[in-house]
Amino acid sequence: MPTIFKLDRKLISFSGKDAEKLLHDTLTANVRALEEKTCQWFALLSPQGKIMFEGQIFRKEDTFYADLDSALVDDFFKRMRLYKMRADVEMTQLGDETAVGWSSEPTEDAFKDIRPGMGFRHYAPTEEASSWADGTSAYTQTRFENGIAACPADFEPNSLFAHDIGMDLLPGAIDFKKGCYIGQEVVSRMQHRGTARKRVVCVTSEAPLGAPAPIEADEKKVGDLLNASGNSGLALVRIDKAKKGATFLHEGRPIQLAVPTWASYDLSDS
Repeated sequence: MPTIFKLDRKLISFSGKDAEKLLHDTLTANVRALEEKTCQWFALLSPQGKIMFEGQIFRKEDTFYADLDSALVDDFFKRMRLYKMRADVEMTQLGDETAVGWSSEPTEDAFKDIRPGMGFRHYAPTEEASSWADGTSAYTQTRFENGIAACPADFEPNSLFAHDIGMDLLPGAIDFKKGCYIGQEVVSRMQHRGTARKRVVCVTSEAPLGAPAPIEADEKKVGDLLNASGNSGLALVRIDKAKKGATFLHEGRPIQLAVPTWASYDLSDS
């Protein structure tokens, strides 16, 4: 039996005959393509294309569930109520009655997180989750190792584009074929013009890291350390300025940058 780690996250349910349409028309992901026992990464963008909320979404029969950081749930609920208008959708915050967990190995009731290396999600009544381990350090470390950024742990809402954190490259997080959704015009323009220059990289060091902090090379800033725990973390760098083989510095000490294994981008050769 794998260890399940309880996460500081909460669920919102969406049901009713217009629930699928509401989510399909607002979120970056194609909720109509959700597979059984699978969680899909999604974002709700601002009209300017910045990430306001990101999380996981899954489906049980005719009900959809959004899994978000607890700090984002109230604002996401309010925002979706604005978009709901007169649609036949019932939205419910599940609050503390449902626990959200994570593990590196599956169980019978687990939902697969299809992002590379991100394991499995678990959803259960709180009283049934009493045996789950406390803390999110294992989950955070797994995110760092796999180059997966999260809001608001690593960046503030409305500060980064979906391309910045690789949502354009990970399975289904952005559907470029489904038509309009909020922020779609900006996302499509960045995709077709290839204008994404800032990208997430994994950071390691022989000394403990402190974030946020600038990352430098050749006495010039090339990016920012977003978040760190111990000797590892995540950074957002200009891949056209961060050159392969350069000595990257964090607070004057050398660090190592690595592109996530799933990424199609790389550091500059020039």
